[in-house]
Amino acid sequence: MCERMPKMLPQIIIGAQWGDEGKGKIVDYLSRDADYIVRFNGGNNAGHTVVYKGEKFPLSLLPSGVLWKKKLLISQGVVINSKVLLKEIDHFTNRKNPPDLTIDPRCNIVMPYHQLLDAATEEAKGAQKVGSLKLGIGYCYEDRNNREGIRFEDFINPKLFKEKLFTIFPKKKKRIESVYNYKVSLTADDIYKESLEYGKRLKKYIGDVSEIVSKNINKKKIIFEGAHGTFLDANFGTYPYTTAVNTISGSVCSYIGFPPQKLDVIGVVKAYTTRVGGGPFPTELYDETGIQIGDKGAEFGTVSKRRRRCGWLDLPMLRLSHRLNGFSYLIITKLDVLSGLSNLKIADYYQIGTKKIFEFPSALDQLKKAKPIYINFRGWTENISSVKKYQALPKNCRDYLEAIEKKLSIPIKYIAVGAERNAIIKK
Repeated sequence: MCERMPKMLPQIIIGAQWGDEGKGKIVDYLSRDADYIVRFNGGNNAGHTVVYKGEKFPLSLLPSGVLWKKKLLISQGVVINSKVLLKEIDHFTNRKNPPDLTIDPRCNIVMPYHQLLDAATEEAKGAQKVGSLKLGIGYCYEDRNNREGIRFEDFINPKLFKEKLFTIFPKKKKRIESVYNYKVSLTADDIYKESLEYGKRLKKYIGDVSEIVSKNINKKKIIFEGAHGTFLDANFGTYPYTTAVNTISGSVCSYIGFPPQKLDVIGVVKAYTTRVGGGPFPTELYDETGIQIGDKGAEFGTVSKRRRRCGWLDLPMLRLSHRLNGFSYLIITKLDVLSGLSNLKIADYYQIGTKKIFEFPSALDQLKKAKPIYINFRGWTENISSVKKYQALPKNCRDYLEAIEKKLSIPIKYIAVGAERNAIIKK
């Protein structure tokens, strides 16, 4: 812990559930008063959406502060699909808003053979598929950990990039074809020719993000933008239905490169629970209510386009999430989606055999036995999307929020009641 406290605490935005909590909207909202926005983990499998004046801006690599024309940083904890990143850069450049972007040289690059490996292995799993988007993210991290990755500093150096690519690719091709019987028509020449142009265009963005953050962390307002959610963490999530990265707050230090210190940890919580793909989901709804929530909440993946599974809010999840992240306060999103439901539920604890379990179990076999024990609430019929003040919310709505605060002993600071940037109430 630092002896000297910064004048303004850096903020870290963490998804408290399985991702898709609305972190992009929150980062955008808080970016107005920030100097630097730093994306610190994940790849283009993490989609954040910002809605401004009715227009949707889906982002998967650029930090969500781009609409405010802030300084954007991508740290070495992120893996980059160069084609996807350039598409996002071009989108904003064509709108006369070229991103002020710096990319750390240590970032690893997602290569086409990573995507082929992802597709081949997911197909080979058959009924044991984990729901991979086949974007190659996990295999890019695998290469990074096996010291066989291509980093951004390599990618923008044509000679070094060619040398590495032509050494690595034959081994990847052999693995894909021999082990998984998956035909590879790509050649190293094909990849090199396409990637060369991407590297030339991205070269101007290189810079030491760790150094920039370290020099400014006590001087400027910095927001660290997390991808995915706590329960997709590679260590503490619902393994193996997880991502390849750490998603909890403590990982920000190693993924960017600065010493542990006091951070303002903000937990973003959807007013209900969703998840994409396979894996355990104790409070999942299989009835018309679940369908209604999904339809009203437009619960489809930003990147995957897959329909999200929907269920009631889960306090055992949030208790563990708080223990892992240390939330300073919560931001509740998509509260408006629950409007019109006559009855609402929140899972207070699980019953596993004769035991009451108040914190999300780590073992999948325990989760399969977990029976959620619910608190019941009366719903509200009013449309709350235009409400600006907390006291103007319906009483039943406030009761729902205050029960969350009381049960978790964490304050709620903001409540999102619509998709638009300004549809947020400060409590």
